[in-house]
Amino acid sequence: MTALDRFHAALAAASLPADWQVEVAVRPRRRRLALQVNPGGSVVVLIPPTTDPRLVTWFVASKRRWLAEKVKTATELAPAHPIKGFTEGEEFHLFGTGYRLQLVDRAPAGIDQLPAFGPDGILYARRQSRAAVRRAVVGLYRRIGLEWVQRLGRPYELDGQISGLMYVVRDLGRSHWGLYYHPPTHLVAVHWAIFGMPVRLVEYVLTHEMAHATRPGGRAHGQAWERRMSQWMPDWRVRQAELAEAGRRAWLGGWSRAV
Repeated sequence: MTALDRFHAALAAASLPADWQVEVAVRPRRRRLALQVNPGGSVVVLIPPTTDPRLVTWFVASKRRWLAEKVKTATELAPAHPIKGFTEGEEFHLFGTGYRLQLVDRAPAGIDQLPAFGPDGILYARRQSRAAVRRAVVGLYRRIGLEWVQRLGRPYELDGQISGLMYVVRDLGRSHWGLYYHPPTHLVAVHWAIFGMPVRLVEYVLTHEMAHATRPGGRAHGQAWERRMSQWMPDWRVRQAELAEAGRRAWLGGWSRAV
């Protein structure tokens, strides 16, 4: 029996619930046992290679109650990002307002270019391949978003004495809604997908990064940064919690290639 087999047997002896997804990971550089609960509720037992398997059994069993709470929370907060098919009538959101997709061959009256969010609650897009429609719609979010952050960021620049700041709206993956890059870059980046959410959450993301752009002393999210946030947005903690919940269901660009 290999060392990994012994660790798996030790884990089985801890008698964790059968519906839990638990795996063993041997880490040569680790000195202590540890547990990692991933988004969605899966569990990883991190084990130094020289650990006595009996210690693994005891350690995991002793953390059962803690694990149960963490797994429950991680499962409840698991992401549920929608997948779009880019079909007629499918709903998209801009600043929290819903728009129904309508594919057209030419821009309707009053619409200068495609795609566009119309005043009638319609997202107009040129009829073409779904991949092309997706690129066009994401590009629309980026254009609208960049205009918004450049306009809304200006008062923060003046009040926070921020100079030479640049902005970009792009895909930041699944881990960040916004990022601030320190000089010499001196750039605020915002995820295009945030512009599908209610405006109060978009405001939170921008304010969060603008507070970083003032380059407060101490830790990245330390007391100086919190003071700036509280000055600019007294309810920022409430909005932060709202974003954590709403962000789990936000469209991040996922789409189906199936007909």
